[in-house]
Amino acid sequence: MQRRSNMELRNIRYFLAVAEELNFRRAAERLFITQPSLSAQLKKLEEEIDARLLDRDTHRVSLTAAGRSFAESGRRILRDVEDCARTVRRIARGEMGRLSVAFVPSLGHGLLPRIMRRYRRQFPQMELHLVEMDTPQQIEAIGDNRLDVGFIGLGIGTNTASDIKMETVVEERLMAVLPEDHPLLANGQRQLKSLRLSSLANERFVLAARHSAPLYNPWVILLCQQAGFQPQVIQETGQPVTVLNYVAAGIGVSILPAQFSRLSTAGVRFLPLSHPVPLYRYCAAWSKRNEHSALRHIVRVAHEVVALTSQT
Repeated sequence: MQRRSNMELRNIRYFLAVAEELNFRRAAERLFITQPSLSAQLKKLEEEIDARLLDRDTHRVSLTAAGRSFAESGRRILRDVEDCARTVRRIARGEMGRLSVAFVPSLGHGLLPRIMRRYRRQFPQMELHLVEMDTPQQIEAIGDNRLDVGFIGLGIGTNTASDIKMETVVEERLMAVLPEDHPLLANGQRQLKSLRLSSLANERFVLAARHSAPLYNPWVILLCQQAGFQPQVIQETGQPVTVLNYVAAGIGVSILPAQFSRLSTAGVRFLPLSHPVPLYRYCAAWSKRNEHSALRHIVRVAHEVVALTSQT
């Protein structure tokens, strides 16, 4: 019947010290234990594996053939254990592993690529799985543990998602998007620095498709109502980039977060909406139950990128 060994890593280290020193006294000093204790542990090791590893007499210590083989295997075992421990420590610190990240479409054109670039430089051994989702889809996926972290627009009330933690990453102004030949920009008004939302009361609006902006579109309509008018939405189409093309074609005007003003779109003029229009919030969202250490790193990196962007 095959014997089962219960050898300890400590005894492998003890043996390797003796194998390298070929002297019990020096090995014991190196290990900071007594020589009798070292001899007893090595005797126990030989009994456990049922093989003599050392030839010893009063003058010298040498390795048996089994001892030489065990020394080679023991070094490999300790290297593997240390490699395993190092990997586990890196995973525990959020420096290695896999992270699923979602983002709303408007972030895909500016802030998100910079966040991902900086994050990959700092954590090259993290595997990122990126997916574009609107805010309600992200909240649902986070709640179902299908998503680690989402970069969402606007945010949601804590009363509707008590298990979701959110942290504002950046707040930015909403922009009126006008064709460059719009009458509001004529008659010497091209130097306008901002625009009141009420100035758009008689305009036709083009918004992104409701399925890609399920929270944003109703919010824009509410802001218009608060400014004293009901917007005439003549078309909801595609992604926000498509909206820019429609505005450039003179089909209507729109309202978009400042992220899109960084895109080079011929025939379009962006003007910040003046107070009291609120700022648009981008938030990082994750489950309070998710203890993935990498979460705090990617949120920190997002704040770093925003801070660097604001300085340029």
